[in-house]
Amino acid sequence: MAALMRRMSASAVMIAGMLGVAACSTQQGVSRPSSSPGTEAPSRTSRPPLTAGQLKALALQDSEVPQAYDVPVQEPSPEERRKTSPPVSDASCQRVLDILEAEGASAVVFQIYNWRENIYGGDSTLASYEGTKAQKAFRRLQEALADCRSFSGVSVAGKYKAKITTDKVPDVGDEALSFHVVIPLPDGEGVRDEHHVFVRTDDVTASFTDTNVGMPARFPLGLVNKQVERLNSARRS
Repeated sequence: MAALMRRMSASAVMIAGMLGVAACSTQQGVSRPSSSPGTEAPSRTSRPPLTAGQLKALALQDSEVPQAYDVPVQEPSPEERRKTSPPVSDASCQRVLDILEAEGASAVVFQIYNWRENIYGGDSTLASYEGTKAQKAFRRLQEALADCRSFSGVSVAGKYKAKITTDKVPDVGDEALSFHVVIPLPDGEGVRDEHHVFVRTDDVTASFTDTNVGMPARFPLGLVNKQVERLNSARRS
């Protein structure tokens, strides 16, 4: 959850500071699955996983994201990767949060999207894995989401609760998941909506999050497609 706070834009911290949560869901959709349940398809390449420097070079540039003022990308520091909040109430949901944070990845970079039309901002996490570990991470996420209905936890601002809704799976990458997390704000001040998209392409994963308050959140699918296609092309070249 510290990583989610880290990736929020400055304007979003006012709201995120009250809750400071990541999310999970019951959504299990998969687009173009590369393997049957319980099996792992081989990676398309035996090359080493992408490095953090290579992931940063493949991230979207400011000029490619007209919807945002700027889109800084960087590697998380060891302090940012360290867990600072207690586990959430549901073990399966905690597994989801860990996978979204790319635990076990060979290299990780994160990117902030400072939207022009939404002060709450968005973010993405790009992660590379050795061998078939990306496939295994996706399968673990899928299985955890099957059991994750809702959860509560404690952030830096106190206790919170989250409700889960599923979303249509985007036709992108080798396989993908999409879901929303709706979190009531304190004192009846409305709800916070988080839209999550998690995509695997070969041995790389890309996780996207958009946040809004009082309105549905939606990470732009065009940007998801552009980023995933760039990752896909890099591993096919």
